[in-house]
Amino acid sequence: MKSTRSPILPLALCSLLALPASAQAASFDCGKASSQVEHLICTDAELGSLDETLGELYRRALGDAGGAAEALRAHQRDWLAERNGCDTTECLADAYRERVAALRIRVDGPLGPIKERELPGGEVEILQQGPLVELKAKYPRLEGEDVATTKANRQIATWVRQQLQDFRQDYLSFLDGNQGDHLGPPWAIEIDAAHSYAGERFWTLDFTTYSYTGGAHGAFIHQAQVFSRDQGEPISPAGLFRPGSAWLARLAELSYARLSQREPFDSDADHDWLRTGTAPEPDNYQVLLPLADGLMVIFGQYQIGPYAIGIFDVLLGYDELAGVLNPKWFGD
Repeated sequence: MKSTRSPILPLALCSLLALPASAQAASFDCGKASSQVEHLICTDAELGSLDETLGELYRRALGDAGGAAEALRAHQRDWLAERNGCDTTECLADAYRERVAALRIRVDGPLGPIKERELPGGEVEILQQGPLVELKAKYPRLEGEDVATTKANRQIATWVRQQLQDFRQDYLSFLDGNQGDHLGPPWAIEIDAAHSYAGERFWTLDFTTYSYTGGAHGAFIHQAQVFSRDQGEPISPAGLFRPGSAWLARLAELSYARLSQREPFDSDADHDWLRTGTAPEPDNYQVLLPLADGLMVIFGQYQIGPYAIGIFDVLLGYDELAGVLNPKWFGD
């Protein structure tokens, strides 16, 4: 007796090899199931449903494949071989879900629609979710309708959208390199503003971005944006300091002194990495956040030590930076 939820593909490998491109794989008779995988599929409702979904998506993908049909068949054969190595329902369900997601990318598109809305308080949120990728961003809108505020807001929005667009392009390139299949865990990016400060002469925003594109772990980075309140122009890290001053040396001295007293640097740790990451080089001091209580310096992943120690910051008082701060932004 045939199952009312007859799976589509468990015995489809031979059919796929023999039938022409327009043919569809036939459901198999669960009464004739012979392998352990077939028995597991026939006796589990979720697997049966996943199998039916997979079969429909595969037919649609094959119908749209054109000249890439043979490559699609090859990927399906490879997946069937991997699936047949499962000996538990959990393994099979994971295999089916991953393959369903990959085929849905081919059929429905990889990224999904972009949704944008303004949140209470004036923040803007952007969301986009595909079968195996998710993009999220949330950024504030500076208060005011004057020319400088409008200009700064436009630059913030443009920057956030460019980060998302770069991530989209990387993901599409990844798919192209895999003939449209997503192999591995889902990709994700999330952008948010962790610190914000409205000073008398500047605005400060600290954007935090988490991204995962495969591998052992994702990347978490801070990116500072500081804008002048009179012109709405970005202020570079060097622009925060008096021209010609030894600001890098001051930041390096203070940062190393503070960090060397903290775990994991306070005992027998090798300080070479710390010294290199806090050396008076411009690349080491790109994330500078002028806040109400002082200048926050953020050191990113791998900058002053291995991934496991995470991200560190130090808050330097403005009195400690006397003589090197730019009076244009911090007073005479």
